[in-house]
Amino acid sequence: MVKGNNTTYKLTLCILIVLLLLSVCITVDYADNDTITNINSSTMEIDTSKYIMVNDSRGVYVNDSASVIVAKTSDKIYTEKPKHKTVTITSRPSCGCRYSYKWRTRTFISYCPHCHKYGTLRNVHKWPARHEQELTCDPKLGGCGADYCGVCGKEKYDYSHYYLTKA
Repeated sequence: MVKGNNTTYKLTLCILIVLLLLSVCITVDYADNDTITNINSSTMEIDTSKYIMVNDSRGVYVNDSASVIVAKTSDKIYTEKPKHKTVTITSRPSCGCRYSYKWRTRTFISYCPHCHKYGTLRNVHKWPARHEQELTCDPKLGGCGADYCGVCGKEKYDYSHYYLTKA
């Protein structure tokens, strides 16, 4: 059997190389998980985005409205104003997101992930978006002109992975 001219041999060799590369990728991906195993061998997910450390010792929990902070060491409640301006819009889904086509009111932090500027988002009432409404990084305020869905906050291009931050 001649190894250089046999297509079956070449195909088998290519399949083995691809399987080897896939096993390396799966091994690397498997090593990167964010779960913690406790003594009972059950896994639990920890959402660290809602916890803030104060003075490197006291942990506090931030609720979903981001206006009330509850200290975990005591039962005191401290109110804190949001650090950034927010923008509220009533709109319909306009980017193809999986929400029903009805009016919804959402609040986002007025920050554009494209140009990294605060306070530039607003509803400029564009004629093509008159049926859905959308948020735009306003060029008159020093923004870049990017358009975002008013329901989910996704930029209105299919290939884009930019999302607004919900307040």
